[in-house]
Amino acid sequence: MIPIRTAQILEWYRTRWQVELAFKRLKSLVQLGHLPKHDDRSSRAWLHGKLLVALLTQKLIYIGRDISPSGCILSGSTTTEPVA
Repeated sequence: MIPIRTAQILEWYRTRWQVELAFKRLKSLVQLGHLPKHDDRSSRAWLHGKLLVALLTQKLIYIGRDISPSGCILSGSTTTEPVA
């Protein structure tokens, strides 16, 4: 049996914590706590729409960090990335 090192366990815990934070952020961002549908197809469509909005919002936030209101490229931004 291969012994698991303490550093590896800590890394797994950090990764798990990051996943939990991502889900918490998603739930608060798009209010995924309650599914207001009872039909399977409409529930799936509602959930897919909410997830699409969440992913687009995250992408815009990521891109928006490098955009200056005056239109200048901020230092640290070396490339431009398409939204889609």
